[in-house]
Amino acid sequence: SPRMLACPGGTAKGVFGVRRKSDVDAIMAALPDTQNIVVIGGGYIGLEAAAVLRKLGKDVALIESLDRVLSRVAGEPLSRFYEAEHRAHGVDLRLSAGVEGIETDDNNAATGVRLTDGTVLPAQMVIVGIGIIAEVGPLMLAGAAGGNGVDVDSHCRTSLPHVYAIGDCAAHHNRFADGAMIRLESVQNANDMAKVAASDIVGQPMDYDALPWFWSNQYDLKLQTAGLSTGYDATVLRGDPDSRSFSLAYLRDGRMVAMDCVNKAKDYVQARKLIEEGFSPDPESLANAELPLKEVQTV
Repeated sequence: SPRMLACPGGTAKGVFGVRRKSDVDAIMAALPDTQNIVVIGGGYIGLEAAAVLRKLGKDVALIESLDRVLSRVAGEPLSRFYEAEHRAHGVDLRLSAGVEGIETDDNNAATGVRLTDGTVLPAQMVIVGIGIIAEVGPLMLAGAAGGNGVDVDSHCRTSLPHVYAIGDCAAHHNRFADGAMIRLESVQNANDMAKVAASDIVGQPMDYDALPWFWSNQYDLKLQTAGLSTGYDATVLRGDPDSRSFSLAYLRDGRMVAMDCVNKAKDYVQARKLIEEGFSPDPESLANAELPLKEVQTV
């Protein structure tokens, strides 16, 4: 379930999460009578929503409580690039901003978003994109192991006999996160885990060992990410963000663990294979955007 606002007016009419098709249908149905929209949350859901709404001609403000967008999943160069893009497209982007409450009319319909500094932003619609809660209550009550999601082994089996879990709710040891127990919130992960679970069910066991990858479409920008940047200790920029086609590599102990590629499909395709192989690039060679990634020197 999407996390929603725990503040006055958080359940008012016109406040939406984005989880199911019915949520999007309701948002679309309300748009003809809506001009001012506030998006809360500067992750992928919030940024993608803001981009779509601006393309539809709506006045959009985006509120992020931290000091940059995508702060949990991307390095600062990528964050600053997307901040500049959204501002250039007319989004009123506010960083390090807290929400105190949703202002409403006599019908409990949203009319504005009150920030902790006292500012009130007009809003007939509020879209909340501040994360999800894994719905594993019934499994926990049945005795399944877990905490942040439900724990599964390499075959996607829970600790309960004959019960499997896949996708966003399934916490698993992931070698691309140095073996840490994590949940991956992505379509790709759900598909890859589904194959593992189905194979085990029909007696053809295989281990889950897929490289995580993600994507995000905003305006005319296609972001493709290979790997997990968690715990990186260095970044290397390939190309000029002003060209709107560049990549950002993430290194940990000299090994490339992830790469964000903006309108740079060739880097993305080659990065997936190199990350799986434990590629340790020479940083100077890696920074040469004219050099194909597969030809970058190693150390």
